[in-house]
Amino acid sequence: MSTPNPSILVGVLSGVGANLLWGLAFLMPVLLPDSDSVALALGRYLVYGLVSVGIALATRGAGMRGLDRGVWLTAALFAFAGHLGYYFFLVQGITHTGAPITTVIIGTLPVTVAVTGNLVRREFPFSRLLLPLGFIVVGLVLVNLVEVDWDTALGDRSGLNWVIGIGSALVALALWTSYAVANASFLRRHPEISPTGWSTLMGVCTLGLSLLALPVAALSGGVRVGSGDALLPLVAGSVVLGVLVSWVGTVLWNRSSGLVPISIAGQLVVIQVVAGLVYVFAWDGRVPPLPELAGIALIIGGVLLAIQRTRRTAPPKEGSLVDEAELTS
Repeated sequence: MSTPNPSILVGVLSGVGANLLWGLAFLMPVLLPDSDSVALALGRYLVYGLVSVGIALATRGAGMRGLDRGVWLTAALFAFAGHLGYYFFLVQGITHTGAPITTVIIGTLPVTVAVTGNLVRREFPFSRLLLPLGFIVVGLVLVNLVEVDWDTALGDRSGLNWVIGIGSALVALALWTSYAVANASFLRRHPEISPTGWSTLMGVCTLGLSLLALPVAALSGGVRVGSGDALLPLVAGSVVLGVLVSWVGTVLWNRSSGLVPISIAGQLVVIQVVAGLVYVFAWDGRVPPLPELAGIALIIGGVLLAIQRTRRTAPPKEGSLVDEAELTS
């Protein structure tokens, strides 16, 4: 049995920090109820891309020079899977089946990332993850029973809408799960690329994808920017989301992914849900009901138990790593 690795603590704290920032994405629509969600998302990714380009220019491409075409292609794939593509299918799910059902499907991300990551890397026996994952699943069920408006969720929708919506939500779930697992493997295979440099590189690719998506969204009528008093909050929200949630959050997540077993990093994803709920509760000045508090406690307890059960596990052999190209398989 190996001795505990102090870098695990740094990785866990980085993962927690990333998810605390990602939780702001839950709060922003509450703070800006009059802002169009698609416009806010595109603004977020445009800001993320522009900040990344600015950093690349200011540092003269430090950490990015000499990278081959395969690395750039991987960054573009991850920019799609973890950012724009994920969000596109998420919106399609919400549009066709409503936010409640889509939220329940996407809420399983901590479990899908943890299980997929351990299947790919075989970091420890699944028996060590069963109880923590059980806590998280029960906690998510309790939270969703309270938070989800099931009358809206089960409203009148055509069969085609259900198929498209649920299919889109599942695609979004698969994209982010694949991104999380493949990104962790990529960073371990390329220690010469720093978490900051990798976030910046993905941001540059995200800018390119955003510029391609912008005219499509505008011509389809799917984005409403507004003007006057409505424009300033949209810009401010886009800056917060682009700089803190996307760029800084991605830096912290990359650092965590390079240090923490992906099955643990996957379970840390649930913290963004808890953080988002706490932010909204604080803003609304309300206390969640007891079942939801119990669910949150189970979620946090499951993550802590998973860390405790796996902290002495030796790192897997390099040969067990998934290739980043598997993202597209």
